[in-house]
Amino acid sequence: MDKSEAAINAIKLINQAKVQIALRPLMIKAVCSYFDLMKDNELSQSDKLFMHYLANQAGIPQYYYPMLNVGTDVDEEVSLQTFCNYVQESSMVVGDGVMLHRYQKEVLNMFLKGRRNRYFLSAATSFGKTFLIYEIVRKMQYSNIAFIFPTISLLSENIFKIYTRPEYAWIKDNYNIHTLSDTEALGKQNLFIFTPERYLSFLDKNNGLNLDFVFVDEVYKLDNGFIIDETPQENERDIAYRIALYELLKNENTDALLVGPYIVFPNAVELGYQSSFKAFLDKYDFNPIDYNSYDIVDKDEVIINTARHLEVNDNFSLNFTEKTKKARVIQLVKQLLERSENTIIYCSQKYLTENWAKELINANTGLKCVDNKRVTKLIDHIGNLFTDRKGNQWIVSKALKRGIGIHHGLVPKYIQQEIISLFNEGILNILICTTTITEGVNTTAKNIIVLSGKKGTKDLKKFDAQNIEGRAGRFMKHYKGRVFIMDNGFCKCINGQDELLQHKFFDKNTEKQDVDIILTEPAYLTEEQIERRNLLNRMKNSGVMPTACFEEFKTISYEDKIYLYNTISRFSPADKNKIKELIKRFVSQHKPYSPGLELICQSIRPIIKNDQLRFYAENGNSVSGNCYLTGMISAFILRGFAGSANYYINKEHDVDKGIRKAANFVFNILRYQVVKYFGLFNLLYKHFEATNEGIDIDEVSGIEALLLRLEYSADTKLGRQVSDIGASFKVVQYYDAKENNPDNLDIIRKPYDSLDDFEKNSILKIEQIL
Repeated sequence: MDKSEAAINAIKLINQAKVQIALRPLMIKAVCSYFDLMKDNELSQSDKLFMHYLANQAGIPQYYYPMLNVGTDVDEEVSLQTFCNYVQESSMVVGDGVMLHRYQKEVLNMFLKGRRNRYFLSAATSFGKTFLIYEIVRKMQYSNIAFIFPTISLLSENIFKIYTRPEYAWIKDNYNIHTLSDTEALGKQNLFIFTPERYLSFLDKNNGLNLDFVFVDEVYKLDNGFIIDETPQENERDIAYRIALYELLKNENTDALLVGPYIVFPNAVELGYQSSFKAFLDKYDFNPIDYNSYDIVDKDEVIINTARHLEVNDNFSLNFTEKTKKARVIQLVKQLLERSENTIIYCSQKYLTENWAKELINANTGLKCVDNKRVTKLIDHIGNLFTDRKGNQWIVSKALKRGIGIHHGLVPKYIQQEIISLFNEGILNILICTTTITEGVNTTAKNIIVLSGKKGTKDLKKFDAQNIEGRAGRFMKHYKGRVFIMDNGFCKCINGQDELLQHKFFDKNTEKQDVDIILTEPAYLTEEQIERRNLLNRMKNSGVMPTACFEEFKTISYEDKIYLYNTISRFSPADKNKIKELIKRFVSQHKPYSPGLELICQSIRPIIKNDQLRFYAENGNSVSGNCYLTGMISAFILRGFAGSANYYINKEHDVDKGIRKAANFVFNILRYQVVKYFGLFNLLYKHFEATNEGIDIDEVSGIEALLLRLEYSADTKLGRQVSDIGASFKVVQYYDAKENNPDNLDIIRKPYDSLDDFEKNSILKIEQIL
């Protein structure tokens, strides 16, 4: 398409969209395409005036300022149209250095003081949903707010943004910001930034707080069918999301914004029945806002089949000499690198990201060894992480040397953060990832190469495929992204039928667990489930254990709690001494005590639902006589993630496989599953001891200190904050020492001196927040 044709198409759609609002997405696409066509040309004054007009008519003034790099004083004389442009742009400015686009402003305008505001926003990945929530808070001046994010990574990303970017300074100046579940001192205005699990843990300790506004990200995770795991087993995160939403929306006066990408809103008339998702929206008085088709960054889809020559656009074509998928991926990467364009490569499984990194390292792609101080520091740090410098054998380290970043859920968070930063700054050219890249991670990628239509063994859902495509092109950096599709299965996903979100609390025909039955209204329960609910209520009121034990750890069933409480009640004096010794040794020396850990592991074993965790608790080391879980927890206590990795590297005799297994244990099993069951044990143990001794529960010593180490790799509040921000085990230890010994510089200096250059540099970043 030439310049004139593109301009005519844009103007035509601008005029049509004024009459037919449904044409606005096509209008945005046309204007975006025109800007992409013109961006590298030498622009005349008339070109600039025309493009200034187009950007404002499209409702996205950012296309002109600052994306086009035209400066600020470009209009030689101010015409009436230019003046209108300025007026329209000024209406989009909501704070110092903050400008919204028209469609964000439309959502912002829906929030009005003096009434309840509840909206469910579904929008394309480029829309800027998270950016919008801060402006809603600024406008509405809420006092107590909760932001719920699906991952610790997103939690820490928002913390870092608040504390380091000047446009968010007003947040830290006006609100007490809380990220830890054991928050104590609340201010007049509070912002709680939690995951669903951490919010529920916070509720266990702070049940009386009323929230003025709640924001929940990636809300589709309330439906287990929408959570795609690499393995076919069921995911438990949907339970935490459902219960967290139930608690967050209890107060009728709480405003709320729920968001997700490409969620389809059900139409009861078209469906012929009332969907459970629609019932949820109606129950809590949510107004749906559908911006799914408003893609602020345009996309070029390029299907890489067996053709030797492919025209991408008028200025770019691809040439291939091979027909195998592997060879064509390598040739595609080489041609993109020759254009100095950065690229994400999507893989279906974690080990495949590592295999493709090896393929690119060994292939003729033009990738050269990276000569950069930051990369060198990171590589040196990784080399020293594990015994015998086995970190140098880890594929993540080898890939970094050649300008390739590997990003999946089993790479430690602080290393992931640095890899993303290096990629966004153009130091790394390639990022190979799984769907972790769709969890709100922001990159500057122009291109994405899609190698599969699956996540693990499961087919992607349409909305997930759209989310992956959305990673190509970044608003404020690109007008258009490119999606290179190397798998027909992905095409089927992206062009397939939309699936409706479901909510178990509003579906009478779905199987429910006890934790769902307790919170579901009778109208959505079968007769059998109502009977079960009555039985559960009788259990709760039977006096078999203190009522408080039923109220906390809401994701665990009553029966499992009662079983564990009865197990604890049968402890012999020798058993109780094991627990007391475990508490004593950890508190005084921060060391594990195997007999105490083993007793807890065997006590919780019968109620464990996670297959991997149950295997670790049921099987063990014949020499020590302890289960694997006891040994793995001990290794983690002594050396953090590196201790767990050394354990697995020695066991597997394979560095890459060993680190993947260690990371899965630490980041998925230990921090969520082990902490949950050990935390329940601690609650029930303390309640039993308090009841048995006739004392207040606060007088009973528990394993709280151990739980904090397992969840955060930290022993102090400062250490836990640093862990959330993203830091290595040794950096967290340094901050633990700072809090425990504020006046003893010699003790603080010792852990600091043991840090490498990468870790010392990370402290400089952390200090910006602390």
